[in-house]
Amino acid sequence: MLFQTVIARYFARQYLIWLFGVFAVFVFLIGIFDIVELLRRASGKQDVTMGIVLQMSALKMPLLIQDLAPFIILISAMLAFWRMAKANELVIARSAGLSPWQIIGPVISIALIAGVVQICLLNPLAARLNAQFERIETEYLRRQDSQLALAASGFWLRQTNEDEVVVLHGGKVSGDELEVTGVLVLIMGRDGAFLSRIDAESAHLTPGSWQIRNAWVKDAEGRRSFTEAYDLPTDMTVEKIRESFASADTISFWDLPGFIDTLRASGFSAIEHRLRLHSLLSTPLLFCAMVLAAAIFSLRANRRSGAAYMIVGGISIGFVFFFVTRIVNAIGLSTEIPVFLAAWSPAVAMALFGLTTLLHLEDG
Repeated sequence: MLFQTVIARYFARQYLIWLFGVFAVFVFLIGIFDIVELLRRASGKQDVTMGIVLQMSALKMPLLIQDLAPFIILISAMLAFWRMAKANELVIARSAGLSPWQIIGPVISIALIAGVVQICLLNPLAARLNAQFERIETEYLRRQDSQLALAASGFWLRQTNEDEVVVLHGGKVSGDELEVTGVLVLIMGRDGAFLSRIDAESAHLTPGSWQIRNAWVKDAEGRRSFTEAYDLPTDMTVEKIRESFASADTISFWDLPGFIDTLRASGFSAIEHRLRLHSLLSTPLLFCAMVLAAAIFSLRANRRSGAAYMIVGGISIGFVFFFVTRIVNAIGLSTEIPVFLAAWSPAVAMALFGLTTLLHLEDG
């Protein structure tokens, strides 16, 4: 028992060394490519300094690392197993009576812990920093004047025109063409002076304007008037409004359930956020599956053909997983299959593939 504990700690320590090493390499490479891309987007914008670019890259880094974490787990496990196989350490462990599952066990345990840490710690940090990144991106790169926020009481839309600022509140939304009920509109000057207020039963978004029905209009002098139809100019479209909601990447794992309930109560679709929530929940299983996949290509590596076999196999399994995940998620977003199935099927399929292949290779 003492021997097995010592060996398990050794394998776990070897994997942690490779995990932190691969993590550092990914951070460096991602940072370089992201800074280059941000500099390209910022070209021609004189107010975007190098300091702002570096700040944006740092804010976006945790999210990029979170998205690439399965590949970090896969590559680090492959390198750790391959190094131990090349040094004949795995052969010695097998000769001492350890099964392949006892060798893989410590690494799977670390991957499982890493998955839980990503859900509980890395994801909330990445969501908060990415929200700041999107605000800076909107201000400096996208140059958007319209802002939209969602609350339990409905949604708030703020739009800045040449001479005035319009704030629209809607209680509930229905239909694909954005039919809003319980409408409140505040119109103010650019200096913040109150111009008018509109209270209406409903509003319908059409190209170029909000068509407000049965509206009570109150001007700056307090006079109230009723009109059956009121056209409020806007440059917003249904697509812009839907895209203006906080993306799933900017919402912490702990806040996603409440935000999903708020979306549903307001009449908006929550498919993207539900898919993100279930994908996060499947992260520990996915990390364990990546370790199993790495073991397939690394445990039997030898001095001559081990490196080529590991590289080709690892790249192949990585590309297959990436494309299958994107396809399944796209199908899930289109509601062709349940969101739960779309989020969990890649992790479950990878885990079953790894278990089945290892059982075949080791136990026949």
